[in-house]
This record gives sequence, structure tokens and C-alpha cells, in this order.
Amino acid sequence: MARTIAPTMSRVLERLELERPEIVTSAELARILVEEGISTPAAVFASRLRDKGWLLPTGQRGVWEFVPAAVAGPYSSMDPLLPVKAFAAAHPDCGAALTMHAAAWALGLADRAPTVMDVALPASPGKTAIPEGMATHVFSPALSTVEARGTDSLAPESALVHMAARPNEVRSWQSAQEWLPNMAYEASVDRVLEELASRPPSVWARTGYLLQGMRPDISKAVAAERKPVSKVRFGPRTKSLRNDERWNISDTALPFDPRNMEDVR
Repeated sequence: MARTIAPTMSRVLERLELERPEIVTSAELARILVEEGISTPAAVFASRLRDKGWLLPTGQRGVWEFVPAAVAGPYSSMDPLLPVKAFAAAHPDCGAALTMHAAAWALGLADRAPTVMDVALPASPGKTAIPEGMATHVFSPALSTVEARGTDSLAPESALVHMAARPNEVRSWQSAQEWLPNMAYEASVDRVLEELASRPPSVWARTGYLLQGMRPDISKAVAAERKPVSKVRFGPRTKSLRNDERWNISDTALPFDPRNMEDVR
């Protein structure tokens, strides 16, 4: 399908081609219209751009993917992170950051992108619509987020602690076994302790338990700083796969024994 440029669109498209945004919001389009002295409402103008194939839907209301002229038609970039970028553009103050497998992939620590992008939010999104291909988890990192593939991601230390804090939220511990050592390799002792500082003793215990084979130095530091804790479950309330007396952990989730994982230092 050929994309035509109506005379009234040319100035706006020229601005978009110059700025080359991957994502366009209704607010950004309204700003351009005002600056170009065009009185057409942003919603109406966006509809015209969509009809001509210059804007594509993202699944997020009021947010579109811009398709520049260099692309030979109205074809999406198929960026796996498009739902996350659209959500963040619509909710710029939400604090969204990739976590778990999504973070590992964005940070170059996993070879394959997940089918669903897991995103950490500091608070529940409530009734806010979540785009298809994205899932939210309530987790507020102590460490600053990092930029990865054009969006925000939890730092490796934060993602590891999130997984230990909410093991039931990990989609597949079996697939996590492929990239978890890479994430553990990137972590530093001091930053893991900083991420854990204000968290309950149960999270300290799960973190130390999870990392004891891959990063015994981190596990040792966690053991030295943690407070005593009663029996802690790692996973859902099902039959225990293993018990670890050192950490007082009943593991019902991991398809591998973390004590036997290779030291990645």
C-alpha cells in the first residue's frame, strides 16, 4: 500500500521525519500542530495519518508507532519492546522498568526475547489498561534503573532481588536457567546488599539461597548481614523439592539445585 502525503500533512511529516520518534503520543502531535500553526485537533490529524499509514496502532490509547518514509510502506518495526515503550509514553511518571527475562534480554544477557515483556512498577497500575504483550509486577527498586534498548530496565542486582522476592512471578525458572548465570555474573556484592537493605529477612534468605552456587561471594555477604528468619518458602504452597537448612528455605519452585550451579565469577 502506497502512502500519500496530502499538502496539509507535509509540514507535520517533515517534523516527524526530522525528529524520527519511534513512538508518537497525542500530546506530542498536538505540540507539533501548535508550533506549525495548524488548528486541526490532534485526534483528527492522527486519524488522517493512520489512514495513510504513517502512524500504526500500539495497543495503547493515544500512542502510535511512527513509520518513516525510509520504510517501504506502512510496516511495523516489530520491536518486541513496542508495548512497553507505548505504555511508558502514555504514563511517563509511572516508573516502569523491564525485569526478569525482559531485563536480561534488553541488557544483552539473554539470547531470546520473551514472548511477554515483564515490567516492574513501584505501585499497582489499578484499572490502567495494559497493552497486549506486556505484564506488570509491583516492585520498587532501591537502585537506579538503567537504559536498555530504548527503554528503562532494572539493574541486574535489582532484577535478581525481584526474582528472589517474588519467585512465583517468574514465568519459567527452567528457561531462566539459561540466562540467570549471566545476570549473576554482572551483579556486584555491594549493590546486591544495597538493593536488599530495606527488604524483609525472607527476601535476604531467598537471594542468598538462589545465588549460593553462581555467586558464593554474594551469598556469603548476604549471610553475614541477614537477620534470623523462620522457615521461608521459595515458590508456591506445594510439595517441597528440596530443603536448605543453611538458609532455612523450603524450595517448591526451582527445577535445579542452586547449590550445584557453576560459580560464574
